Amino acid sequence: MIHTFSVSNYGSIRESVTLDLRIPGTAPDLACFRRSAARPDVRLPTVAVLMGPNGSGKTTLLRALVDLGRIGSSPTEPVTLLPFMSHETRWAPTRFALEAEGDFLAPGQGARRFRYEVEIGRQPTDDGGDGPLFVNRETLVHFPKGRRCRLLERRSPGEPIYVSRDFGLTASDDRLKGVEPKRSAVATLALVNVPEAARLAVFLRDTLVGASNISGNDTFTPDTSAVIGWLEASGEARAWARGQVRRSDLGIEDIEVVDGFGGKHIRFSHRGLDGPIVLGLESGGTRKLVHLLPLIRFALDITGLAVLDEIDGALHVDMLAEILHWFQSRESNPNDAQLLISSHHVGLLDDLEKEELFIVEKADCGATRVYGAQDVKGLRRDVRLYPKYRAGVLGGLPRIG
Repeated sequence: MIHTFSVSNYGSIRESVTLDLRIPGTAPDLACFRRSAARPDVRLPTVAVLMGPNGSGKTTLLRALVDLGRIGSSPTEPVTLLPFMSHETRWAPTRFALEAEGDFLAPGQGARRFRYEVEIGRQPTDDGGDGPLFVNRETLVHFPKGRRCRLLERRSPGEPIYVSRDFGLTASDDRLKGVEPKRSAVATLALVNVPEAARLAVFLRDTLVGASNISGNDTFTPDTSAVIGWLEASGEARAWARGQVRRSDLGIEDIEVVDGFGGKHIRFSHRGLDGPIVLGLESGGTRKLVHLLPLIRFALDITGLAVLDEIDGALHVDMLAEILHWFQSRESNPNDAQLLISSHHVGLLDDLEKEELFIVEKADCGATRVYGAQDVKGLRRDVRLYPKYRAGVLGGLPRIG
């Protein structure tokens, strides 16, 4: 599970902002709050909703998390990191820090808490243009018995890389020589078969990238062909998808993949209709839901995290609330998977606990700031969040006029 994520000098984010998912000990014991497997005294939400005006930086924050996953998992995939647009920050580094839990050090022995930090440097070319990005600093630590222990530390380019024996390497290992300034050490060492690095790279790829609809500066919807492949690959997946579309009160009784018209198609059986309807003739909301199902199921079963941006455009607020419920419920989410989304659907607010809501807004200087609703002073648990938000108590309202 994700505990905290911080980023600075990235897009509209200037100073470091932190998405802190840790829940205070005074909060009640609810099904949507799960205890950390690595640190039982910490509870974490299974749902985190970013809400705020258009252009406030919600997408930027989600994209930063996905970009960290790409940096740490792929030594070849290019990542474009634009700094905050000011003279003071143009050549300053971009910093990422993720605190989470995983079992990459000792598979099968339970999750362990770790912290992964990367600092990406930039420098101008001789003619003042943008030079290549480089890794200025990279640190990986874990916390056995609560004690902070370094596993890997990489400082300025050219300096020796520190590695712990717990990471499966020694300082004299020739594989360290292959770490180039423009690539992360974790991703590079994974490529040369360092088991601990390979497992961490897989964790970062699967968890932060695998169930996300963010690609570069854009969001995407999985191709219909990918959905068809997913439905055909598993009878369990088909049964689950059928159950979800039935629960969604769309009037759909069944979903199936059929051959015809030059290829495979998804079609639906509806209550009260004498014939099936193909996916292309369904409503935009139904199509959106069906295309999201593989990502959501992948997160619930495999990756443990779905990072979804701007999925509410075609979905009714009650449908979006139902998707949140899949993660909040212990029955449908026994593996403690988390859902991190951005939304403008203020109708969701009354379906959220204050620990599940995070406000994203811009300061007068144009920089993004982030805070949790739980940090708003005097916000009681027994009040509805919707009227508080509309009244401006929570912040994050657009300024119009």
